[in-house]
Amino acid sequence: MAERSLLNQLVDALRCLPGVGPKSAQRMAFHLLERDREGGRRLARVMDAAMERIMHCGRCRTLSERELCGLCANPVRDATLLCVIE
Repeated sequence: MAERSLLNQLVDALRCLPGVGPKSAQRMAFHLLERDREGGRRLARVMDAAMERIMHCGRCRTLSERELCGLCANPVRDATLLCVIE
């Protein structure tokens, strides 16, 4: 079986995003390659760092770069109160 081209791999990778089909992914790939290579490099760097460092807060499960998010780690926060939003 022939190896897939990098362009096809890029298009397929972009399709993992919600709402991005084959044509949208192809347009994004072409835009980055033809008009904004530096933007593509920045996107790749930030995406890699985010995948490595962002996790779920150990208490509330929101996304955070630390074991506890800023709200849960706040020492003056009253953990006995619960806010319910309709």
